[in-house]
Amino acid sequence: MKQSNKIVSLCEYRDLKNQMLTKDKLFYMEKAELLDELIQYYEAIKKDPCNIELALFGEDLMDVISQRALTRELYELAEDYQEKGPHKVFNLEKPSK
Repeated sequence: MKQSNKIVSLCEYRDLKNQMLTKDKLFYMEKAELLDELIQYYEAIKKDPCNIELALFGEDLMDVISQRALTRELYELAEDYQEKGPHKVFNLEKPSK
């Protein structure tokens, strides 16, 4: 039986998570750098909303933005992301099954 390319093993999940910017590195970025990361994430997630690497990075990025509460708007964006996910927050079309 052939596996879908969207199925990821736990080892691969951990490797992908470690390859992305770590939460610690994100936490110590300047506000402008974090905003740049957010813009890059937004552009990337529009192109490939099912990418596991982007999903992991997005979780960390939004968590850091929420923790640092850089602005009220970013805090609300991060909270909406946690509650509703990227499809609702960024008005993305859900992929068809």
